[in-house]
Amino acid sequence: MSSNLMSCVQVRMNEGVHYIELNNPATKNSLDLEMASGLLHAVREANQDSSCFAIVFLSTARAFFSTGPSLQELIELSTCPEGSELLSEVVEKLNEIILEIYESPKLTVAAFHGYAYGGGFNLLLACDYRIAEEKTKFIESFHYMGFTPDLSASYFLPRYIGLTRSMELLLTGRMFTAREVADWGLFHQVVEKRAVMLEQVETLCRQVSQGEGRNLKRMKELLRSSYCSTLEEHLDKERRYLIDCLKYPEITNRLKNISNLSLNN
Repeated sequence: MSSNLMSCVQVRMNEGVHYIELNNPATKNSLDLEMASGLLHAVREANQDSSCFAIVFLSTARAFFSTGPSLQELIELSTCPEGSELLSEVVEKLNEIILEIYESPKLTVAAFHGYAYGGGFNLLLACDYRIAEEKTKFIESFHYMGFTPDLSASYFLPRYIGLTRSMELLLTGRMFTAREVADWGLFHQVVEKRAVMLEQVETLCRQVSQGEGRNLKRMKELLRSSYCSTLEEHLDKERRYLIDCLKYPEITNRLKNISNLSLNN
């Protein structure tokens, strides 16, 4: 992997957690091809690491998470004969990142602060857990830029906050803060300060690490497939996955530990 890709995305590992940090202050973490390639490499590497159980997305800059697409690059693409092909190349790579996150067998966490505009926010809507500093600013200005929504915005927003609120955000293109939408279901947590947010992320990762990591992928699959399965189909899948858990020799000790905790309370 080239040094340029490594420089725009930093990865640090700590106790089974891959912290993937956007790190291109010159472009305010714009979602260009370099950033997309770096992120895709980092996510794939984390997904393939058997010692990793969680992936956390952050920005190294305190003032911003991501400015989304570069407006100047979009202007240039709009006047370039190859503009459609070049834009498609970037979007396809960003879509690969979304699918890697959505299908990840790991816990995936997005921690937003500063501002995350358009695609800089939508790229990580697929994360299992989303937390934001209350002052973080967001905007979905596709309509006024002349584009239709992309990077999963029209898929996840209606599922998280409903069609009515999604339509309002996309039609008006207004700026909103995490504090304003704290009770909408867009975020699992909205906290006062960035330092508190980072502490909460570490606490979450510690809690999840205590469970059976091999079940995480199937747990996510069960929740998501419930929308497109009949009750009978879903009950059967739950049964099969539940029985499979007995194949893990560690389950006996887990059950004993829970039993001891219950007796002591």
